[in-house]
Amino acid sequence: MNMTVISTDSIKKKQTTNNLKRSRSISSQNFISKYFKITKSTNKINVYDYFLHERPFTNIKINLQEQLIWCDKALLAAASPILCEELLKLNTKDDCLTFNDISLDEFLLMLEFIYPVFNPEINQQNISILVKLSHRFQFDVLKHACQLYVMKYLNTIRHVLGKCQNSEAEGDSFVNNHIANENDSLKERDLIEFYDGTCLDAYDIVFNLCLWLKTYFYDNNFEIIQSIISILQQISVENLERIMNIIDMNDEVKAYIYKERAEYLEELHHQIKHIA
Repeated sequence: MNMTVISTDSIKKKQTTNNLKRSRSISSQNFISKYFKITKSTNKINVYDYFLHERPFTNIKINLQEQLIWCDKALLAAASPILCEELLKLNTKDDCLTFNDISLDEFLLMLEFIYPVFNPEINQQNISILVKLSHRFQFDVLKHACQLYVMKYLNTIRHVLGKCQNSEAEGDSFVNNHIANENDSLKERDLIEFYDGTCLDAYDIVFNLCLWLKTYFYDNNFEIIQSIISILQQISVENLERIMNIIDMNDEVKAYIYKERAEYLEELHHQIKHIA
């Protein structure tokens, strides 16, 4: 009988000890997880410092308008079949990739989505660059993410309000510094109304819509194309032509825009005539 009691007490002691060990293990894991979260947020890696200096295990240099960065072949090749093909063309290990038509800032935006050490996000400031580069390099993961962002943004636009004689309505979305002077010089402006009731100057928004259309037109993305066209066809022809000339829109896409715009205006005319 005494042996039974001792045996039961021994089992209880072992269970208590195991529970304490398990509790300490869980507390330790939570502490480590919390520590790494704090470390990640407080020690954010600077993208320029990361790529402008040679690091251990980097094995390829990329020349971007006379500025060199150091990268890893494996990561680039895994993300982009175009970069993979370009890397395979190199003859010696000292050769570097050269892109004279891409700026350092633009390429680094894309690299942040390739390298797992970064935690980037798509936003109003980088979306147009990311759309262009993700298609150029066939970076499918980023292409899909950009497409979702673009569709979500287009679905927030209600309609174009036509021309406004004053210039007080300023939109800070998609600001392009290189066209700021052109934008300020316009005496009459189109306004775009969003479903949340916001009204913004259409110029910078339309500028980026045209950039997106240049890419998606040849990607045969019908849903995005039609969503963009439904906005562009409401824009005044003066502002539309000005923007298309600035971004060097090719004749095929121009013709498509004008065709859709003409059909829209004709349908609008018939509706007004029917009401009258």
